[in-house]
Amino acid sequence: MNELLLGAFMVGFLGSMHCVGMCGGLVTALSMSRTRLWWPGIMSYQTGRIATYTLLGLIVGIVGVATTQIAWFSNPQQILAVIAGILMVVFGFNLAGWLPDPFVRNLAKITTAIGLTRWVHAASTSRMPMSWFMVGLFNGLLPCGLVYAGLALSLGSGDILLSASMMFAFGLGTVPAMTVVPWILKFAPPSLRGKLLKIAAILLVGLGILTALRGGDWMHKMHEHPASNADATATHEHHMPATPSNQPAESMPMHHGH
Repeated sequence: MNELLLGAFMVGFLGSMHCVGMCGGLVTALSMSRTRLWWPGIMSYQTGRIATYTLLGLIVGIVGVATTQIAWFSNPQQILAVIAGILMVVFGFNLAGWLPDPFVRNLAKITTAIGLTRWVHAASTSRMPMSWFMVGLFNGLLPCGLVYAGLALSLGSGDILLSASMMFAFGLGTVPAMTVVPWILKFAPPSLRGKLLKIAAILLVGLGILTALRGGDWMHKMHEHPASNADATATHEHHMPATPSNQPAESMPMHHGH
């Protein structure tokens, strides 16, 4: 369990530099009307995001448990681990700028559709942390390959509470980058941001490859197990002494009277 939680946290932490470009604009927009950072609002925003991630983890956990009842899909952990690993690799390449982000083109439309734009405008002039919480709540619904990778890992956990806990850990992993986003955008030069993104991307790709290989290893063992059982059965039958068909099972000694 600890290994799964740590893995989910690392996915969020390593990929959270992507949030500087994708979601950092929201935090910056919320903070522009204030002379200094308003920490109650920022932490409420973070709490809203984590709440959405945890709820999504709970939902996919229910789905994951339900899939184990399907006979031909009774052990989904291996397949989902491979899928999660591939998603992390693809997202890592996107994070480094080597692949385009498929969601950026429609991000503005999705932001408006789910009502996030309205909440950002209201929260930027509000003194109520709840407005910032609602922005974070809707922010967690934005399409993101990093979130999908975390959900794929959680889906394969096979446990509802563990799945929710993994997405909670995933959300915690994104907090450091999202908390210092305004500072990064204001003080860090573009060259430094580029280097940080490249480093995070390489680490995320490495984690994705390890995750996919581990899932592939599990799948390999799963396919080997029935074969090894069949070999063992055949070997056992081979070493059993054969009883001739014309020989009786028990031979009783014959006593002749004198």
